[in-house]
Amino acid sequence: PHWLKLPRPKQREKSSLPPRGLLPVRRRRFTMPPVVAEAAAATAAAASGAFNYNRANWFFDNGLRFGRFNTGYSMAMAQASQYREDIHDLTELTVTKQDTYHTVGVIFFVLNFQLIMAGRLGVHGPSPPGWLLGLYWTNICSALMFLVTFTWTAMHASARATAGGAYMLTRSVRLPIPTPKMLDQARTTGNTFEKQRVTDVFRIPFAMPAPKESVEQDPEMGAGRVPISDRRMPKWYHDEVKDLRKDDGGAMPSPGSNPEHFELYRGLQNEWWGYDVYGRIGVLYFMSHWLTSASLYSMCHVFGELRCLWPAWTVTACFVTAHYGILCLDIVPKPTATGFNLRMEKVVPFVPVIAVLGMSIDYSVLEPTPGWQAFIYFLSWICYFIQFAWAIRLYSLAAPMRKEREMQEQPGQPWSPIEWPLPPCFEDAIYMVSAPKSSEQTCLQQEMKAAKGPEGRSAPLKKGRDAEPAMLPWKMFRGACITTISMWVLIMVGRAFEQVNGERFLLKQEGRVERWPSHMQPWMAPWTRKGSRNEMCHAGGCDRRLSAVEQAHAQMAQQLLAALGPIAKSL
Repeated sequence: PHWLKLPRPKQREKSSLPPRGLLPVRRRRFTMPPVVAEAAAATAAAASGAFNYNRANWFFDNGLRFGRFNTGYSMAMAQASQYREDIHDLTELTVTKQDTYHTVGVIFFVLNFQLIMAGRLGVHGPSPPGWLLGLYWTNICSALMFLVTFTWTAMHASARATAGGAYMLTRSVRLPIPTPKMLDQARTTGNTFEKQRVTDVFRIPFAMPAPKESVEQDPEMGAGRVPISDRRMPKWYHDEVKDLRKDDGGAMPSPGSNPEHFELYRGLQNEWWGYDVYGRIGVLYFMSHWLTSASLYSMCHVFGELRCLWPAWTVTACFVTAHYGILCLDIVPKPTATGFNLRMEKVVPFVPVIAVLGMSIDYSVLEPTPGWQAFIYFLSWICYFIQFAWAIRLYSLAAPMRKEREMQEQPGQPWSPIEWPLPPCFEDAIYMVSAPKSSEQTCLQQEMKAAKGPEGRSAPLKKGRDAEPAMLPWKMFRGACITTISMWVLIMVGRAFEQVNGERFLLKQEGRVERWPSHMQPWMAPWTRKGSRNEMCHAGGCDRRLSAVEQAHAQMAQQLLAALGPIAKSL
């Protein structure tokens, strides 16, 4: 219409307006103030940025979650492998030692019986004097007794240590391999982000408080951890703690805590540490008696059969030096409040020296006067008293004793807990290493069990059974020591009886002296056998199978030889 093209009047008059029905309706457009529009745009941009930022953090944290899960279990499995090596090393220490002792024992079984049976004295020559045979047979039989004792204790220690190690490796110290269910819990899917809290999804970095875990405090100051608000950490962190680091009731490891496998193994060692200890001590006791008996046997052979003086002294010097050396190496003198503290280990190696002096006089060309014979008996009684005192000293050295304080661990040195009553003089010779009571390395499996809950610290560690040490090996060894003491008492009483009543007058008179054809050579008996029965024969008599009639025939033959002797010479 023509009026639409007219300029708008400054002031409309009612008369100039067209009718309402003929004019179109004009609507007002809402215009936002510039400041409000800019604020809305900034808010939308911040929300979008916060959303993208937190979503990227969520993906990053979940990648770390799965990586941490795998890394944690990889490290725990590596540490469990180290624990299994610990069990192997501790077990092999005992098994290797005891197998070595057992091998040595088997070899010396042959050598010991060689001295008793194959090399028996009085067969290839005149029997040695009775005072020396008492020393020799008591030592060689004591050596056989300790040989059997330490061989059997070594077998028990090796078998029990092997069984204990196998028990630990198959039941307690296992690799913590995660199950498929645990792997499913460790991974997450992308739509899990939709279940997070709104405040976590739209948290503005630097503007809102940053995530912060609970802090560790000194246990002496109070609680182990200070609790914090759940709102300080995103929900996916709490989901990770709930799913992957759940508290299983384990003890929270501390700087001085000890891995559980050490505690369990030290409890198992109560089953065999006594056999290990007394197997080692038995080796020394056997070797001490065997070296003495070997030296005495050598001088009997040299004097009685070879008829040599100086080789008896040289071979005695070799055995005495070896005997003195091993006693100095194995026995560390530690005086105790109770027991026999006289250091006989410094004297007993020289018993063969006193014996060879007596044998040198007994077989010498000196006039066999009662004075010289009394001097020989005096030397023999010195040897008997030294051996008797040594037997009492052996009992005192092997007696267990409880420690007053814990041993300090030193690199390369043996260590045993205070609960083990070891013989103090052999602590440096038994080479016993027990599982430690503390470790500087944190046990990852304990951390995994305890998680991060403050209640985990009060949970007890798994330990071995608390039982009294098994003292059966000491009771067996004590019986062997008491038997040795009793043997020396018996042989000393027997020697006193022999000196009062005469050498071997309790034995039956033999029928003949010469035994065809092996003993036609002239025999020379020691002085102490002169004027006694069987002076040319061994201590058991020459031939007990002769009847009374045969003995009468033998006497008749001797009379005929005496009568026909001059005739034979004249012819």
